[in-house]
Amino acid sequence: MALRSLLNPDRYTEISPRLASGEPLLLVTIGSTRTSTVPGVSIAGATPELTLATPCLDVEYLVTGKPVSMDILPVTPTGIPTPALVTRGVVEAASIPVVVADAGSHLTPAIPHISMPGRTVGGRIDEEPALPVDRARELYESGYTLGKTISGPGLTLVLAESIPGGTTTALGILVGLGYDAYGKVSSAGPENPHDLKRSIVERAQERCRAKGLCGDPLGVAGEMGDPVHVTIAGIASGALDRGGAVVLSGGTQMAAVLALLERLRGVKTGDLLLMATTRWLVEDPSSDYKGLVEMISPDVPVVYYDYNFQGAPYEGLKAYEKGFVKEGVGIGGSAYAATAIRGLTREAVHNAVYREYERVAGEAGVL
Repeated sequence: MALRSLLNPDRYTEISPRLASGEPLLLVTIGSTRTSTVPGVSIAGATPELTLATPCLDVEYLVTGKPVSMDILPVTPTGIPTPALVTRGVVEAASIPVVVADAGSHLTPAIPHISMPGRTVGGRIDEEPALPVDRARELYESGYTLGKTISGPGLTLVLAESIPGGTTTALGILVGLGYDAYGKVSSAGPENPHDLKRSIVERAQERCRAKGLCGDPLGVAGEMGDPVHVTIAGIASGALDRGGAVVLSGGTQMAAVLALLERLRGVKTGDLLLMATTRWLVEDPSSDYKGLVEMISPDVPVVYYDYNFQGAPYEGLKAYEKGFVKEGVGIGGSAYAATAIRGLTREAVHNAVYREYERVAGEAGVL
């Protein structure tokens, strides 16, 4: 089986038929945080400054098959392609529609998308607040309205993100809410800069404490977070209140979303809520996704997709097996939906990714 249970298999078995019976929709929320420009924090761009453009380019490529605002496919400094390439291959093969919500992207996507009221580029949290607290509240509330508007029985809403530097701001949210998260968040590279992330978050935490905001979810999101996590928490909350099914697609960033959701709404017994990620993230020795979810909301089921690119015909994909990328832009949740809802086999999923890689490589003459 390509889809494996990590936490609470009995609860997953209980809600799986209702999750699988819904029509899937992938909603990718994007935003930028200037925290990603701190050298060493993020490799989700060829340079630290280019990480600010990555969310926009990710979703333009995901929706249209090519970046629009700049003629650059987001890659790591060593040329490993964005996880949006994997997601695009999967959603195209499985006919899963994609919607984009902009919570504060540095570049405005040149494709049809939802512009969230309150959208704001996040500040560099070691030097300044991420967002004004009233802006964090506005993003949560507008996210809630969006989730409640588009969701309902019969829809399985797969929520994903693109925000370079997001594991650092996720750490900020988790620590600000009182969780023992240092050394537990993941990284897009094989070397996880835990010490750097800790030093950034500790500076943000000093401000948060001085202002009396630590423990307050919206205060923490504003002081130590970014525009994306709080928006996704709002979307998930609204969708669940409408009776819809929600898949939080991602790694340790979605643990931060879960923490905000838990504090702002509470995770309820009847919620059709699932966490979905990848084998690369689960097996990452430098992070503890399972432990974070267990700390935050131990009854939430977690599944992961057993991608394996060891035998891939392309070096850029083989790099995923060496600790690069691991998650992002919905690669875990899209594979869940393709498998559990659309019925694609593991071979079909992998071949779809290979075809997309081949298409991009052929058109660009790179990768």
